[in-house]
Amino acid sequence: MAKYYSNFATDVLQQELMKEIDPSITLVKKEFQEIFEKMIKKDPCLYWDRAVFIQTRDILEKIYKDMQDPISLSDLAVDNFIMGYNSYCQLTETILDLQHFNLSVEIKTRLYRIPTYTALVESCMSNFLRTIAAFLGKATGKDYTKQQKLGPLLEVMKSNGLTEIAQRIDVNIRNAINHGKISLQKTPQDEINFFYMEQGTAKVKKIPVYEFDSIIDSTYDAVSAVLLAIVVFMNRHITVANEEYSKGNYTAFALLAMHISLPGIVCQSISDIPDKKQINIEVSVKNTDQSYLAMLSFEICMTIFSIYNDYEQYMISFQNPRLGMCWARYKKEELSLVLDDLKNMRIIYENAIKRSEFVYFKPDNENIDLNEVKYFCFPNYESDTIKINQIADASVQDRKRLKANVFVGDISDKKEIMAAIDEAITWLKCVKNPPCAKFPHKYGDMEADALYINVYHKDTRRDKALLPSNANFICFLDYNLNGCTTLLHGGLTVAVWAKLYHEKNNKYDIAWRESKYITRTVTKVGANDSCPCGSGKKFKKCCKGKGIYD
Repeated sequence: MAKYYSNFATDVLQQELMKEIDPSITLVKKEFQEIFEKMIKKDPCLYWDRAVFIQTRDILEKIYKDMQDPISLSDLAVDNFIMGYNSYCQLTETILDLQHFNLSVEIKTRLYRIPTYTALVESCMSNFLRTIAAFLGKATGKDYTKQQKLGPLLEVMKSNGLTEIAQRIDVNIRNAINHGKISLQKTPQDEINFFYMEQGTAKVKKIPVYEFDSIIDSTYDAVSAVLLAIVVFMNRHITVANEEYSKGNYTAFALLAMHISLPGIVCQSISDIPDKKQINIEVSVKNTDQSYLAMLSFEICMTIFSIYNDYEQYMISFQNPRLGMCWARYKKEELSLVLDDLKNMRIIYENAIKRSEFVYFKPDNENIDLNEVKYFCFPNYESDTIKINQIADASVQDRKRLKANVFVGDISDKKEIMAAIDEAITWLKCVKNPPCAKFPHKYGDMEADALYINVYHKDTRRDKALLPSNANFICFLDYNLNGCTTLLHGGLTVAVWAKLYHEKNNKYDIAWRESKYITRTVTKVGANDSCPCGSGKKFKKCCKGKGIYD
């Protein structure tokens, strides 16, 4: 087993679980260490509903004790648990990110409140209830597999004594979201109107926004409690999830990822490439030291190799908010050598570096506000003449660079188009960009060094291709404060750049869709000279005959 397990005090976690959750927890299986740690230490997981937890745990235990023979859950039931847990992890991050984010009531309701409540009851709770229903069905001899929808699943819970769960879920709100209508009514306390049908009668439920926030919180706490009850039960009776890690399917990979995970070392996913070419492991880490990650990459890959030893390559990538690209890839033969003799580890590590298959970019330790990085939003701009959106940062250490889309309307006169572009650049070059957590770059409200702009007539969902055939596209513009571009063709591919008509205008390098906009030059270009467009081809093989340089 991997050495990194020995660095975690399982006995301390077990004592905390006995104190905070259940005094009968005398053993903590590796699959559930990271989940248990969340439930006693991580906000908002630690606010699980105790009444829901106790009732769910007790009923599962009672049914298990009353069985004549121990049973194992079906693959489908374990799949449901894994899907519910993966959704729960994603929603936890969503809640942490957006619960206190400063948005207008309307936008926050659409972007956060409604999707979060829906995902809690549909993706999390429904999957956990399917897992419980499968267990109840095997214990009682009833077929609950057809009960896949939330309403019938809640009825199954109530009929088996799990009333606390049923009380925490408002099916009518879910029905209004999925099948009815929702509107926000501006009142002193702001109300959300949920319209739905109940037994053929149209109804509406009016809930103040602050109260709906409380409903979301209590629903999340109920979901946390059900998850915790299932995990406590499975930790005690692991045979109920009798899944073999070596099966190589979704469930086996997901359980193995849980088995590998520890607080501070969380395996996000395990997947593979067909024909046994490669197995991929994604791990989130707190410690970003290079030597630590190098050793960890070996230990985790060796753990995977001990179960799946028939893949050609084993690739592991590490993630951290402050960590840039970091990954390692080892060959099957190399891991076999390490398995035989740990002394080979250093040699294999050095070989991986030589063939560029251990990649590590040192984290940026600049003192920056990580919340500013996470929550930063570029503004949009709109005037009587232009519209600017889709602003993105492309800055590097010594150059502030921004990308954007600019829309100028129905104008077709070059002077008017250039005036609109000038207005866009005047505004864009002063837009503040955020710091980067992973590598140092130029940021702030100083003037931009470079701008890369796609210019269109209208802002439509389609017609954004930078091609001569797209009549909505006008030009691509590479603006540089010092007049000299440092990015060939502004980052466009040679194939795209070569199809457009090019013009240098002071600080602008412009690639027009139509030749009518270019200012023709009298410079004579020989047929065998390098094409002025910069494609690297001879003039006769590139832009000759297009009316750009001849």
